[in-house]
This record gives sequence, C-alpha cells and structure tokens, in this order.
Amino acid sequence: MLSIVDVKDFIDLDHETVYAVRHAMGLPAGDSAVLAQQLLSTESGITILHHMFRDLIAASEVEFQSQHKKEIRRAYAHFSRKYPLPHILGDGA
Repeated sequence: MLSIVDVKDFIDLDHETVYAVRHAMGLPAGDSAVLAQQLLSTESGITILHHMFRDLIAASEVEFQSQHKKEIRRAYAHFSRKYPLPHILGDGA
C-alpha cells in the first residue's frame, strides 16, 4: 500500500504513464507507479518510457483499436512535451 509520502513523490506522475508501464511490464498498479517514477528520474528511463508508449500505439494499430490508439497518442503527445526524448550525444571519439 502507498503511504502519503509515496503519493507526494508521485504527484507529477500521470495515470497514462503508469498504464504504459503496467501494460509493458505486467505489474500491479502500485508497482507500476513506483517503476514509472524511477524511470522518470533518468534519461535512459525516459527513453524507455517513450518506447513503452510507442509500443502501446503500435499494439493498438495491430488490434484495430482506433479509439484506444487516439487516447494513447494524446497521452504520448502530452508525455513527450513534458519529458522530451533525451538526445544521445557522442563523445567525438
């Protein structure tokens, strides 16, 4: 069960991001929220979340779920504005 401290830690976490993690990983909602918050704390984690959203969009296309696809695309657009895909910079070596 989540404590009030946990809830405050997740205040910036939206349910669509938790849903993407839950769908990708097959975890319960509480565990998905914890993992989503951990992923948001690193650039590589944000990249992983972008891939999770894209996988959801692709799955909805394959399953011909146009309304679900529209909702996930809207959620991904919001997520992408809030957490832009990190750029991978080479070290020039």
